[in-house]
Amino acid sequence: MSIKKYINTVEVAKLTGLQQEDIRNLAKTNVLPSHKTRKGHYRINVDAVEKYFDIVINDAEQNITPFTSTDKSSTSSHTDELKYISGHTARKYLKCSKAEFESLIEQGIIKAHRDEYNRWKVSKASVIDYTKRPTLSNETRLITNESHYQEVIEKICSAKSSVKIMTANFKRFRLKPTGSQGGNYNDGTPFVKYLMAKAIQGVSIQIICSMPSSSFRDEWKEYYQQMSPELFEYMFCERNHAKVVIVDDRIAYVGSANVTPAGIGQGLFTPGNFEAGIISMNPKVVSSAKTLFSTIWSKAHCDKCHRADMCNARNL
Repeated sequence: MSIKKYINTVEVAKLTGLQQEDIRNLAKTNVLPSHKTRKGHYRINVDAVEKYFDIVINDAEQNITPFTSTDKSSTSSHTDELKYISGHTARKYLKCSKAEFESLIEQGIIKAHRDEYNRWKVSKASVIDYTKRPTLSNETRLITNESHYQEVIEKICSAKSSVKIMTANFKRFRLKPTGSQGGNYNDGTPFVKYLMAKAIQGVSIQIICSMPSSSFRDEWKEYYQQMSPELFEYMFCERNHAKVVIVDDRIAYVGSANVTPAGIGQGLFTPGNFEAGIISMNPKVVSSAKTLFSTIWSKAHCDKCHRADMCNARNL
């Protein structure tokens, strides 16, 4: 039996469990080197398929039957191969870095588990579903002015597992009142109190701030005794001027707005500042924002910072 140099999209689909359209897209973009027949069908280079999908293709008969065998002894392993691919193959198909790939798994966007050798086994279906989602440009949007309340504050309020906030200023303000609370701005729940209630419910809250207001510190002291200290933490950093919010490690805001009434368009007498930023679910953006936050949170820069003593005094 001869060794094939080219393979058609039907055979590649059977070998990988992907749809023929996905294979054609890889061929169209020259990710898989190929040529077209007179009838317009793609003939794909076998070596490229082996390298890209990390598989071995031996001959024509084996190529077209690996996932259709009725041999009972191999049904289980073939079924498993149909459902899962290696982490290496998934990363190639998604064209993402290791950090981005693991961020997708952490967010539950890509379904995967570790096998007995601690290697990723990735759901083919979740990879295909992700590639069919709207383009990443649609997942990163510009927001301005008072829309910060809906796009940032309300997402914080709906957090399920964690909230990370970096801000220069943190001032007291109240959430929009519910129907049972009343119709005036002052009837709403204080934001810090709401954050602490989330922490009591088990949501991790971490705040980095350079200039917290006295009202923030007063509210923190008032409600702190009700909480688990490990779930609500804040630290001072004199040098921090970044405005970053990360919700559930899957949504990130990066922009100009501080966590203040004017910053989020909730001023009592004015509509607030002119602010602009992006809200993103792009794993690469979220991962970069998390890295920035963790670097500051771990105090990696403190040893060489001339303001560290002031920060330490405030944190006492």
